[in-house]
Parts: sequence; C-alpha cells; structure tokens
Amino acid sequence: MEHRLAPVHPLAFLHTGWVHRALILRLARRKLEARYRGSLLGSLWVWIQPLLLLAVYTFIFAVVFEARWGIAEDGSATPFALAAFAGMVYYAVFAECVNEAPGLLLANQAFIRQVRFPVEVLPWVTLVAALFGFAINLVLLVVFELILLGRVPWTLALVPLLAGPLLLITLGMTWLLSSIGVFIRDLAQIASVATTALLFLSPVFYPASRIPESFQPVYSINPFASLIEAFRGALFEGQVPDPASMAWLSLAGWLVSWLGFLAFMKAKDGFADVL
Repeated sequence: MEHRLAPVHPLAFLHTGWVHRALILRLARRKLEARYRGSLLGSLWVWIQPLLLLAVYTFIFAVVFEARWGIAEDGSATPFALAAFAGMVYYAVFAECVNEAPGLLLANQAFIRQVRFPVEVLPWVTLVAALFGFAINLVLLVVFELILLGRVPWTLALVPLLAGPLLLITLGMTWLLSSIGVFIRDLAQIASVATTALLFLSPVFYPASRIPESFQPVYSINPFASLIEAFRGALFEGQVPDPASMAWLSLAGWLVSWLGFLAFMKAKDGFADVL
C-alpha cells in the first residue's frame, strides 16, 4: 500500500513529487510531444524559438537602442541582449507555469474524474515541462556567452542552487492558482496581467541598480529582484550569490510551496463537483 504524508506535513509536496516521479516524467514528455505534434519542424522548434527570440533581442537592444548593460568587475561588458535574455529565461519558468495554472485542471478534467489519479501531480508536470525549455535556453546562453565573451565563469555550476527558490515559488503558486481557477474562471486573465506586470517590475530588461535608492526597500520585496540578479551574476560575472539572501529566499519558497500544496489538497474534494 502506498505511503503518503498528510498535506499538513512540511515535506508533503516534495514527497508527492518523489513518489509519483515516473508518472510526472511520463506526462511531461507527453505534454512536450503534443506541443509540437503536427508542426512542420516538430521538436526543432525547441531550439528555433529561443534563437529567434535572442536574435530579436540583439537587434532591438544592440542595434536600435544601442543599449549597454554595464561593466563587470574584470572590466568586461555583458551584451545587453544576452543579459536581458538571461533574465527572460529565468523568469519564463515562473510565468509559463503561473499563466497555465488557472486553466490547468479545466484542461485535464479526464484525470480528475479518475478517482485513483493523483491530480496534485499536475503542477509538477507543468513545472517539469517548463524546466525542459529552461535547460535548452541555458545551453544556448552558455554557447553565446562563449562566442561573445570568450569565457564561462565557474559559478555557472551554482545555477541549480539559484533555481531552487524559483522552483519552490513556482510550484506553490501553480498549486494555489490551479485550485482557485476551478472556482473562479476570471483568474486566467488576472494571472496574465499580473505576470506581465511582474516582468517589468523585475530586473529583466534592466539591472536592479537602475532603481532609485528611495524605491529599493519596496523593490526588494519582489523575490525576483534578487533571484534574477544573482542568476545573471553567476552566469556572466562569476559572482557567488549571498548565502544569507539565498537561505531566506529558499525558506520563503518552501513556505509558498507548502501553503499552495495545502490549499490545493483542501480544495481537491470539490473539484469533481464543479467540473
């Protein structure tokens, strides 16, 4: 008989992901295959889409605006398009999952009607699919960093550590919004506006240092203000993330995941009645 931790257990959401890992990977693979099924180039779009996006960024920021990001400690300059693309790559994991969350259960009603199906794994499936795109984009970032800057700092190895808080926050918000989206159908529009607003309120297209000093205390409330800067610093400038900051962000991410999972499991029994 399968052993399950009660939702109130602080590690219950991780336990769920581990116990059903084979199912999650299988569903994530099916989701990715369905995304490109029937298209002329098929899975090649996984590589083509980010390449096209990087080309557009390069043209707009480097050619049209002639923008410069800044000078690193070693005197080198990170191309603006590359820095902005890195911010987008990191933030896209959160945005993709959160935008899909309100309609996640509506799109998978067949699973909900199956009594024995662990519907709580669906946010895990969404996250794993988003992480596949993140991995592809990260490879492209490293390749272009080598081409344009001629080096990759050793702090690239810290990217998995920097991804931890991102994954926890994303999972928690996906559980929360997917459970609410069953009962409030307008949530999809709200989530779309919110993720767009947060995109411009995060240091994606600009460094956090551009924010006036008087607004920094408020700006720092946004976890992506620190996370994206740390990700970019490790990727391009060889900067080691601040341990205290990462510890607090990881703790906050764990709390978001746990509470989101708890809310989902509390609402779970009512999904079938509404759908």
